[in-house]
Amino acid sequence: MATSEADREALLARLFGADDVPATLNTELLRTRDVARAFQVSERTIAEWARRGRIPSVRTPGGHRLYPAERIREILRDSENPASELGSTPRPL
Repeated sequence: MATSEADREALLARLFGADDVPATLNTELLRTRDVARAFQVSERTIAEWARRGRIPSVRTPGGHRLYPAERIREILRDSENPASELGSTPRPL
């Protein structure tokens, strides 16, 4: 298994692994790289989705984007098959 695939599996396990969602997930922010791995798209695609308002993000003082883990989890859960059906556009929020 490639490192990025292992990282993706670890992220998905953290987001979906337990029956109870950890309380910290509500305040956790994910990096663009992590969100891209979860959706199996490029970091550039994630940034474009955020610019267009298709996925929620916040900006750091340095201009980087961070993504609320709970909302990303909801979007992934609501997507029937995030790897193949999203293509370059996530489902509307």
